[in-house]
Amino acid sequence: MDELSLLARALPDAPPPSAEVVEKARLRLAAAQRKPVRPGRANRRGLAWGWTLGAAATTIAVVMAVVTLVSNVTAVPAPVLAPARGNDALLRLADQIARLPDERGDYWRRPLLNNWLTRVQAGGETFNVLSSSRIDLWQPRDPGDPVQAEQWQQFVRPATEADERAWRAAGSPDTVQRVCTPGTRAGDCAKVRLRSKPSQCVYTRAAEPGGVLGDSRLGELTLADLAALPGDAEQLREKLRTYWKTRKDSQPKGSFEEFLATSSALLELPVKPSVRAAALRLLAGLPTTKVRGSITDPLGRAGIEVTFIKSEGFTAEFGTDDEVAQRYTTILDPHTGTVLAANVGIAVESTEGLAKGTFMDYQAWAPEAGWTSERPERPRGCRLSDRPLP
Repeated sequence: MDELSLLARALPDAPPPSAEVVEKARLRLAAAQRKPVRPGRANRRGLAWGWTLGAAATTIAVVMAVVTLVSNVTAVPAPVLAPARGNDALLRLADQIARLPDERGDYWRRPLLNNWLTRVQAGGETFNVLSSSRIDLWQPRDPGDPVQAEQWQQFVRPATEADERAWRAAGSPDTVQRVCTPGTRAGDCAKVRLRSKPSQCVYTRAAEPGGVLGDSRLGELTLADLAALPGDAEQLREKLRTYWKTRKDSQPKGSFEEFLATSSALLELPVKPSVRAAALRLLAGLPTTKVRGSITDPLGRAGIEVTFIKSEGFTAEFGTDDEVAQRYTTILDPHTGTVLAANVGIAVESTEGLAKGTFMDYQAWAPEAGWTSERPERPRGCRLSDRPLP
């Protein structure tokens, strides 16, 4: 189904997905295939934000605002497995989490926060606002139970205390003007409405035939398929090989070694600790994996920064600067090996209103993520989508 069309109907005030959204999706596909993409100047216009919500059993992949690129692709040799060496931290983490007990519960809950910065101006003041949306997925163990997914815009507010002071000096306006690169058409430089309370809520609730998960990065899998995955690294490698052979992607199939890097998706899925440990051992041996060290994630949690694919050499638009150097990273929980934050865009240089090292956009899992026996309730004040389920 066309999930973006669903959201356009459900959230009429939301700006439509722009060419930037499409281009960034292509970037991540190219990166997953191990093909470097060199970003540059191309169609950096409009406040690009959106989220993909499957009507049932959806795993969310939100394309955040204002990242742009062009497809200047150069072929490189397929990576081969290599000794972990600098990735020994992943091996130690794997040894640690392999001893954790299996989690239990009737539902796997995945609350995903999508946040991004925007440069704005009002009343003679220029400052940053932080936009936040949330998507909460409840996936039942019993495929006969309904899958519930709900989403809403959490807030749009000044990003820091300094930004709040500037906003108050501007008269605390409800609507501000986005700051854009010179030459941007007025129609492409949208105004931003500030809000402090959740709004624009929409949800879906229905059983998914066969219990197939919405996340198809490794194939059309169910919770039962994930529960049956082996906790041994070599056995997991061979299981992944069967997924690689039978995948139905529309893009050209890369090598198995390239596909192995996508096993990082297991760190985001409801698998047993032993399976996460096996996945970490496989990932630690890939030359595309790089452990950067300790980091505090955007929600203030201690984590391990690691990249599994090409993550540097990209640029983003911010304010009047259309080529802010940026890199992407993943942040893992140092106790469980699960993902705390993914697609974390970090500025690697400073520009007006943006300091080096700032999180420009990210997807973060809320602390309540995980297995629970609490049944989801139909959210109050939230509109049930009438879109037919697939």
